[in-house]
Amino acid sequence: MIVGSELLVIVGLCSVALGGISGFALLAAVDAPESLRRLGVVDPRRVQQLHLDWIIMGCVIGFVGLAVPTLPDWLSIPAALGGIINPLTFLPMAFSKSIAATGWFKLVSFVSFCSLCLGLVGACVWQIATLVG
Repeated sequence: MIVGSELLVIVGLCSVALGGISGFALLAAVDAPESLRRLGVVDPRRVQQLHLDWIIMGCVIGFVGLAVPTLPDWLSIPAALGGIINPLTFLPMAFSKSIAATGWFKLVSFVSFCSLCLGLVGACVWQIATLVG
């Protein structure tokens, strides 16, 4: 089972790869928005946000995995979950302009941000404590 900092490196690499692939959807949003509308996309701006967040989050999560090689599972798993879910919240918003107002969506977004913050702040504190000893 892959956990700890290795998990973050893998999640980071996968996120960056998905960000690269999603560039095709972004290209369609800019050059052929009607093609995305035929697929049910009602807010092409969210495609751009998804694309950028996958790349940014992938870099952040991957960096933490490399920078904190002794990160325990109880910090890497929440960071990985937040790093996966946060970008994905833009996907349903591309297909529905009202979904962000629903209770379940707000809950998922909130829990995802809390998870990410726990993992990232925890990784910072963990590494400082490890270095200071």
